[in-house]
Amino acid sequence: MQESYVTNNYLRAVLNELNDFLEKGQEPPEDLFMNFIAELKVSTLLIPGIIDGDELISENITSNEDGSTVIPLYTDDEEFIKDKGLESEYDPIPNDIGFYVDSVNEHDYVGIVINLPSECFFVPIELLNDLPLNQGISIQDNFKGYGPDKLMPIAENAPNDSIVSFIRNPSNQDNVEGLMLELSKSILLDVIVSDEDFADYETDGFISLEDVENWEVCTTGDDENVYGILFTSKDAITSTMDADSEYYYAYQITVLSEFIDYVLREDADGIVINQGLDDYLIPRSALFAYSSILDNPSFKQAINYAFLL
Repeated sequence: MQESYVTNNYLRAVLNELNDFLEKGQEPPEDLFMNFIAELKVSTLLIPGIIDGDELISENITSNEDGSTVIPLYTDDEEFIKDKGLESEYDPIPNDIGFYVDSVNEHDYVGIVINLPSECFFVPIELLNDLPLNQGISIQDNFKGYGPDKLMPIAENAPNDSIVSFIRNPSNQDNVEGLMLELSKSILLDVIVSDEDFADYETDGFISLEDVENWEVCTTGDDENVYGILFTSKDAITSTMDADSEYYYAYQITVLSEFIDYVLREDADGIVINQGLDDYLIPRSALFAYSSILDNPSFKQAINYAFLL
């Protein structure tokens, strides 16, 4: 069996809580159910499958009683092995929840069931179709947004005095509404890392990330907790960089909804703003509220470019 390394720690914890109530014949609290919906919509779940060329051959379960069919899914390798064993002909194939919503509708299935045989949590098609899945930036196709020549000076001189003052005020640590306002008017930066020298791909100061094979977004943490990192300025990045690192770094303008979606889908614990300087923490539970922030359409292409530090 090929490991997937998918975790879904938060979704799994919520499922355990929900099942505790259901096993006792009790109605789960509304806030717990809403937490389940929030985690499900950013989940990457595993399906028993075989990749044959470009085709996914997957397993489904059909009821002998009424002929209805569900897709069996798993939160992680451990749950997959509990049901299928290590010698299964299938591998755990990861897909985001949107893939399964489409599959259920395409094949007229009645829903999905998560973590057979332990939790055995059924999610009907009606609930799947009501999931508020993130659609990203929605703008006219003929509007391309700023190119790298315009993005670079904005990144170098990001005007973020207001949010810096906000995060340095101790009374704002739990000010969710205030932070949402600050985020909506800020231009934040994230850092990417590679074992390849970004300078080899640089043209006029910028890097087209399509040309770089191996890179990823920088995170921080340890074996227990992982956080995404955002910065308010180029100086905030360079002042905390490890000059002796064997890796290479670049930075880019953050498309905030995409970044939050990435953090949530990676099962991370939250975001830190200005790590090593302000260390302002946004916990995972708060990120679901911020995911509704509308991005600046001018930054539609920002995710495709990075700049040398």
